[in-house]
Amino acid sequence: MMNAIKLGKYALAKFISPIPVVCALVFWGVANAQDPQAFLKQENDVELLAWVGKAGVTSDNKEAAKFSVNEQVILYIDVATPRWFTRGTRIGSVEIPNVIAKQRNQLATNYTERKDGQTWSRQRWEITLYPQASGEYVVPPIAVSVEVSASDGSKMSGVLYTQPIKFEASMPSGLLNQESQWFAATNVEVVQEWQTSNDDLKVGDAITRTITINAQDSLSVLLPDLLSNESTASYQAYPQPNRLDDTQTRGDYQSSRIEESVYVIQQGGEFALPEYQFQWWNSKNQQLETVIVEGKTFKAKHTLNSFIRMYSGWLVGSFVTLFVIVGAVLIAHRYYQTRPTPPWLMFHRMVKAQQWGAVRAILYQQLRANTGLLEMNKANNSKDWQQRSRQLQSGEENRGLMHSVWRTIKNMKSKRFRFRLPKALPKLDNVDQTKELSK
Repeated sequence: MMNAIKLGKYALAKFISPIPVVCALVFWGVANAQDPQAFLKQENDVELLAWVGKAGVTSDNKEAAKFSVNEQVILYIDVATPRWFTRGTRIGSVEIPNVIAKQRNQLATNYTERKDGQTWSRQRWEITLYPQASGEYVVPPIAVSVEVSASDGSKMSGVLYTQPIKFEASMPSGLLNQESQWFAATNVEVVQEWQTSNDDLKVGDAITRTITINAQDSLSVLLPDLLSNESTASYQAYPQPNRLDDTQTRGDYQSSRIEESVYVIQQGGEFALPEYQFQWWNSKNQQLETVIVEGKTFKAKHTLNSFIRMYSGWLVGSFVTLFVIVGAVLIAHRYYQTRPTPPWLMFHRMVKAQQWGAVRAILYQQLRANTGLLEMNKANNSKDWQQRSRQLQSGEENRGLMHSVWRTIKNMKSKRFRFRLPKALPKLDNVDQTKELSK
């Protein structure tokens, strides 16, 4: 109000008497204090511009600018005065539904410009916007606090408001949708690092995996989260807190996401840490790109505890099997201590000891037990059997021959040992015999 009074005093002092002047100045100052925007813009003291997109496209264009979903949209707010700023400008917050607004630089950029032969001082603010869905958006009026020097050297201050700004956003490719994880940028670089607690890995050692995603003209919170807490029987994963960073250097917007996970080896042997991939929209080349972050295979040695833990089932099964086998052998040994040795065991012992006379005796005993015959050549009429019988009778001593004859005899069964079902009505035989006799 006092600034307004000072400006009005010089314009009216020559024509109005002192007493009326006081009343007029008070009324004029109060009126202008209630309308600071008109007060600051009078006589071209302040110029305020706001637009989205490139620096050369101002809000004078009636057509709404078009962008892609997740693409970085820069909102420019430019304040200018033909003299100088007595204090830095301040802007209000930007809140738009379904849009992430990020003010990376807390100070405006100062520069000068020649306009109609006069030097203007300018302060430019840049706010990055990231639309999250398709549709039309409106940037609401933003309050801008300004303090500039007046023509008489005094200070003028007030709050100005930008005009509403419209822009549109749409999906850049049919291969993308709102549910898929992707982001837009002009350049992306991925760096992966591996660190191991020991060169010669064993159970209990740790592997540290670090993935850094650097993106230009994007936002760190939009970059994909790759490393997850997925543990397996071979390792236990311990993800570390992610580190996000967004910077601006002379109009160059850089974002980074650093992910780190520690894998503690649980079992020995070979195991692989998985690969990851993500997609991003290259807003500079207008194409969809895929990045693959390669995995890696490691091999770790067992400790005694890990070996027992990993093969406990196999060890228990082997122990039980061995116990059963030993028990069966002991039972069989006791059994045959009081009983005759089975023929098959005696046969194999005699063959191993090359006691061919005893081997032939066992073969003839088995032949008689199975078929009731006493001669080998009568057991079978095949040429092969007749030939082996002649070889056996001629006294040939051959393990293969003895085993072959033994197997053949074991498969022979006498007719008298065939299993017959008992007759359901045995008296019928007597009836039939009576009928035959009567005839």
